[in-house]
Amino acid sequence: MMRAVRAVTLWTCAASPVVWAAVVSRPHRLSAVEAVACLVVLAAAVRLVRRRPATVLLLITATWQVVFFSRAQRDSTLAVAVLAAGLVALSFLAGRHATTGHRGVAALLCGLTAAVTGGLVVGGTDTAVASLVAVLVLAVVPWAVGRYRRRYAEMVRAGWDRAEHLEREAERAVEQAGARERARLAAEMHDLVGHELARAALRVGALEVAPTLPAEHRAAAREARAGVTAAAERLADAVRLLRPEEDEPVEPVETVVERARRSGLPVDLVVQEAGAAQLDPVIARTVHRVVTESITNAVKHAPGAPVAISLTGAGDGLDLRVVNEAARSAATAAPGSGRGLLGLGERVALVGGRFDARPRLGGGFEVVAHLPSRPVTTIAPGTPTTRTHRESTERRVRDSARRTVLVAAATCAGVVLSVLGHLVVDAATSVLSPVHYAGLHVGQGEADVGAVLPGRTRVDDPDGEPPPRDGWTCRYYSTHWNPFGQRGRDLHRLCFQDGRLVDKTLITRDP
Repeated sequence: MMRAVRAVTLWTCAASPVVWAAVVSRPHRLSAVEAVACLVVLAAAVRLVRRRPATVLLLITATWQVVFFSRAQRDSTLAVAVLAAGLVALSFLAGRHATTGHRGVAALLCGLTAAVTGGLVVGGTDTAVASLVAVLVLAVVPWAVGRYRRRYAEMVRAGWDRAEHLEREAERAVEQAGARERARLAAEMHDLVGHELARAALRVGALEVAPTLPAEHRAAAREARAGVTAAAERLADAVRLLRPEEDEPVEPVETVVERARRSGLPVDLVVQEAGAAQLDPVIARTVHRVVTESITNAVKHAPGAPVAISLTGAGDGLDLRVVNEAARSAATAAPGSGRGLLGLGERVALVGGRFDARPRLGGGFEVVAHLPSRPVTTIAPGTPTTRTHRESTERRVRDSARRTVLVAAATCAGVVLSVLGHLVVDAATSVLSPVHYAGLHVGQGEADVGAVLPGRTRVDDPDGEPPPRDGWTCRYYSTHWNPFGQRGRDLHRLCFQDGRLVDKTLITRDP
């Protein structure tokens, strides 16, 4: 719906100068056929600009040049203004919707070449320069702005997508932390409470079979033992609910290194302090990911170079360092997204660690990561999600765009109605009826003539008419109240000299 509203608004704004050029009281205004042709071209361009931006850019530039060259020598203002709004708007949209800029550049080069060539043929150097400058301002600049807006929108969209990805990863880390906490509670319940219940069941069972107790006491002990057993079973059910399914075992770093050695890569592994081998499952997976990705990058970008891996257990976590020397042979192109190191940095940051990857001064590459003993998460319960922020922002942008569209449509409609209203008022308040005009005669006094004249004149100096003689003062009046009628542009001219009417002329102009 909004797309249709924007298309209608754009067409209205672009069509306003065409309507003005068709109804303006100028000798070289657009004919009805020309105006309709321009409106049809604008409508087709608005409809096709999303799918064929380069074609629309070439079409609208060529249409503007045809109108410009046909009237540049007679009315430069009309020639430039007729399709200027449409050329600016559609050039911007062509740049905004183009996936690549090559075709747009080709279309603009064709337009600039046609501007220079056509200007030289039609009117010489001045016309060529004017056409070239107009195409640069009305087409090239808006197209470049549209290309910038597309790149900016892509960057913003990529930022939102990245934020949502990071948020999903953080939420997954929070869920994993919750699962570990549930497993810890389940283990404690099983080890402590379950043990005590088992001891209680044994003691009560001993009372149940004691021969010295009366029968009623043994019956009570039997009921107590059954109650303790039932409680132990309910505890087991609760433990099974709290304890998550066992994750797939994490492949040890030693296994990764041994597999790389078997493939022919010289890899050296150093593990310092025993604590480095006893890692939290999430941290262990992160270490596995960093090591495997670093080895893969070394194989791709530094074939034949030795790789040194060190794991050092520290008091607050683990230090991981992977270093490869300079390539021993030329690297070959290998497929990949080119985002492996970026993904590693994000993964390490999600668990609360630090990550750095940089070339070494003496050649080769180095990957350094510091990981905490346990994952650290920063997402608090109840924090608004990125998707919520994005939806709220997009909703505000849509509301703003809707208001902008409505204001633009109202402004264009107001301009068109104001122009048309002014033409009607100008003609209706300056009518000298044919009857009164016929009753005037040359030599009549200006005071007598003024008795039948309307309160205001139509125009002071109509285009295309020869100037009056020296000493004459001429006034122009409408012949009909409707400026859009068949003879709506005809004028009555009355000229005075020394207080006397010296000339009366009916000026007829083509509709």
